[in-house]
Amino acid sequence: MLKHVSCRCRVVFVLSLLVSDMSSFTYASAVDRERLENITLTSTSLSQSLALIAEKFGVGYIASPSLLKEVMSPAISGRYTLETAIQKVLDGTGLTYSITSSGVVIRKPESLIDEIVIEEINVNGIRGSLNLSRQEKRNEKQVTDVIVAQDISRYPDRNLAESMQRIPGISITREAGEGRQVVLRGLDPDLTLVTINGMPVLSNNDSPMDSRTQRDRDRSFDLNLFTSELFNQIKVFKSYSVGQPSGGVAGIAALTTAKPFDSPGLHWNVSHQIDTNQYAEGLSNRSSFTLSSTNQHWGMLISAAYGQRSYQEQGANTFRWRRLAPEGADVSALEPELVDAWQDQEIRVPRGNRYSVWRGDMDRIGIGATIEYQTEPSHFTIDWIYGRLDSQRQENHLYPRGFQSTPIIEGKTFLTDAEVNSKNELVYADYRNARVGTESRHQEVSTQFQQTVLNFEHRLSSSLVFDGVLGMQSAIYRMPQSIRAYMRGESDVSIDYRDDYYFPNIKYSAELTHPDIWQMNELDSEQFISTSDFTYAKGQVQVSTSHRSSWELGLEFVQFENTAKYTDIQNILKERWSSTRESVPQSTAYVFDSHQHLNWLALRPEEVFSFYNKPSSVDSLLLSYAPDRVIDNLIKEKRTSFFTQYSVEGLDWTFDAGLRAERDASSISVFQPSLRNRYDLSNIAFLPSIQFNYRKGEQVVKVGLNRTIGHQELDTLTKNIQLIEDENVFILPNDRLKPISAYNLELSFEAYPGQTDRYSANIFGKWIKNSLASSSQRLLLTDVASDYPELFSSDFDSAYIDVVTPTNQSTYFLYGVEGSVQLEWPLGDYMSRLNVFHFGIVANASFTFGNVQYYNTNTGDRLDKKTAPYLSPLLANLTAYLEGYALSLRFSATFRDEYIARVDGGTLVDENETGFLATLYMDAVVAYQISDSVELRIEATNLTDEREIQYSDSSYRPYNTTVSGRNYSLAISYRF
Repeated sequence: MLKHVSCRCRVVFVLSLLVSDMSSFTYASAVDRERLENITLTSTSLSQSLALIAEKFGVGYIASPSLLKEVMSPAISGRYTLETAIQKVLDGTGLTYSITSSGVVIRKPESLIDEIVIEEINVNGIRGSLNLSRQEKRNEKQVTDVIVAQDISRYPDRNLAESMQRIPGISITREAGEGRQVVLRGLDPDLTLVTINGMPVLSNNDSPMDSRTQRDRDRSFDLNLFTSELFNQIKVFKSYSVGQPSGGVAGIAALTTAKPFDSPGLHWNVSHQIDTNQYAEGLSNRSSFTLSSTNQHWGMLISAAYGQRSYQEQGANTFRWRRLAPEGADVSALEPELVDAWQDQEIRVPRGNRYSVWRGDMDRIGIGATIEYQTEPSHFTIDWIYGRLDSQRQENHLYPRGFQSTPIIEGKTFLTDAEVNSKNELVYADYRNARVGTESRHQEVSTQFQQTVLNFEHRLSSSLVFDGVLGMQSAIYRMPQSIRAYMRGESDVSIDYRDDYYFPNIKYSAELTHPDIWQMNELDSEQFISTSDFTYAKGQVQVSTSHRSSWELGLEFVQFENTAKYTDIQNILKERWSSTRESVPQSTAYVFDSHQHLNWLALRPEEVFSFYNKPSSVDSLLLSYAPDRVIDNLIKEKRTSFFTQYSVEGLDWTFDAGLRAERDASSISVFQPSLRNRYDLSNIAFLPSIQFNYRKGEQVVKVGLNRTIGHQELDTLTKNIQLIEDENVFILPNDRLKPISAYNLELSFEAYPGQTDRYSANIFGKWIKNSLASSSQRLLLTDVASDYPELFSSDFDSAYIDVVTPTNQSTYFLYGVEGSVQLEWPLGDYMSRLNVFHFGIVANASFTFGNVQYYNTNTGDRLDKKTAPYLSPLLANLTAYLEGYALSLRFSATFRDEYIARVDGGTLVDENETGFLATLYMDAVVAYQISDSVELRIEATNLTDEREIQYSDSSYRPYNTTVSGRNYSLAISYRF
């Protein structure tokens, strides 16, 4: 029944696994045949000699273990091409070889396997993908982790962020039930540099949740923009080399799109996937297509992926917990001791107490095109990639909305019962005649990204190579419309945190779906747009000074520009509706039934604005209403770098030492009503790097010592000048800020026993300097006010003012250990009936530690010293797989420890930090090869409907708890 499949799979089984980097296939067919490398090998096992040669030339090799068993190869020494080196070590063994697009195939001369068939072999299974990553990790001089194309597709990952979470030391932030940003070694996502096809990139989208920082604008590339199908390799460089662009204090995530000569000839594949979610309505769809063709020297590849997804996150949340007196409420029915404590503001009261649903429809499209040319001396690629992520969001909240966002209506509400826990938190209260409110929101958002990049290499002679990169990138994030409509009403309400601390039981006595209990409250509208543009150029020359040493000299230029504009108009019609009861226009209302606990009446904001003849766009509203908040700023950065590196190698070691000199110049313009502020930053940095590798048989030791820099957060550089009169504080930018700097030590131990197993352990330390902290200086008012007369009135009641600025005063040490193991067992060794199956596990874990001093961003006051933001002390991932000729099964579990998200100077009255508790996500995949070209896959993600619990304060009070539901999908793919 599966004759053709079985034949192909037997070939794969007999020949074992391909263990090479996909990017190396390009050169195996042409350039590598002429490349000369110094090789010195003692007489050793043939398998070890082949592994060393493959590693030297950056290709893979395929061979049946039985062919190599107990076969010795002769000693060789000299400069060889790939072909001559293979010929030398095979001399006298009775074996021959072929060099294919997939590497070197070792076989018997009389083999019945047709060479043409061999050349078509692509190891697409779980085992093959793991071994491709294994070989590439071993070949890299730097401490690096790799995910190759097959591994990307074998996991049930919706986007690149989810693909990367299985790398040791990487965790991700999640949004709308999927991964968004990567956190490397516990450092802010801003400090992980992302490159695509060799050049730095930046594109942002955001979260619809205020608690997760809506309208986020940072230097972190939001990886949910792209589906994984457009990329064939992800490399995460954890140690730094001077030839790489700066900005990655945590590391560099290098993404590479597919190239035509990765698989020479004519190839195409198409796949389609349908998904369903536990909470969202309808089915989601995802399709991808790739067409690749090559002739002798030219190749072209076109790929496209489109996905439409409906999502829903729902949960319960607060506006944090605050010490409040029950002002305006009748508390006479409560116990006197509790009343006294409450009146004395000794009790923490939960504010908000909302049931919430965030839902939407996402359209994600990615298109890539590549032209590739290669001859013996030259190779270039032109890559164009386009991505777009559009979302129509709906947001609905039900919550008590009275005094200080509690249920209290002053002079009307009375409490019948209340309970406080051991931490003096009000975990239960029964309110009568209380305020209740709803919020209905409609939001349109769109992220668009486009990049064109040229990579080229030309070998001028056997000892001189010139290569370079030229590229441009543009990205834009738009929120053209974000409108809200609010209602208010009255009801008895009880709020109970006793049974489920992070998901309270909230009950209302009123019929919440009936229009009569509601009246209109207010309307809001906002819009936001940000852009990011890169221009990048890099050129370098590599000169071989001898057969064992070489120099690299290079220049790099980066130009970056970022803009942001935001306008917010609030309280539209609120004054009118506060004095007169305004009934809810029933044509704009509907029963909202998407929350798992309660139904209530909701509004369609677009129809509400239309009903009251109010334009929903901010530009039109500005003709009648003054904005409540405006942001308008521009950042321009230029970086010019010169770098040089010397490389030398011995029989079993390599040494690289280099230095990068970089000059940064930035211009920041901040436009405020009646005020424009412009300032410049400049910096010169010297970034040394040393890499040492020692390789002995199956063991590899890597040592790295280097300095890196990271650039300050965009929002910090463009913060509005602000006068906080109540606190006598004046917040200003700092025109002497320096980049964040890190001195890094990497020590890696790796072992590669056998054909599939792998062990690795990394020890690392980062001494981070110049991270930001707010500082305060008390100055005479006259010295400050004269420069900003627009902000200070003549009757300002103080002779002094505290000027708060961001400064480079925070230094801390981050250190940790990462471990990874990959093991596999052929089940035929234990039961002959299972001889076609292999069982394997891949386990990763990391422990990271580092405390940082926190400061009040509004006053500059020194706060606590505790774990750095985003740092999860423990990260772990376990994958178990079973693979046969046609059937494969995979289960994976990913654990992320709790972490601090931020310390906000504006919310210190309620909390000293906010963060997230630990999570464990579990996924499973079943794949079946129906025929030689057709594969069927069933996937399940988020099997436990994991809670994302955001806490408030170091006492872990509830803040925002959401669930996004289990996902199930069915996919079919065809490959020609």
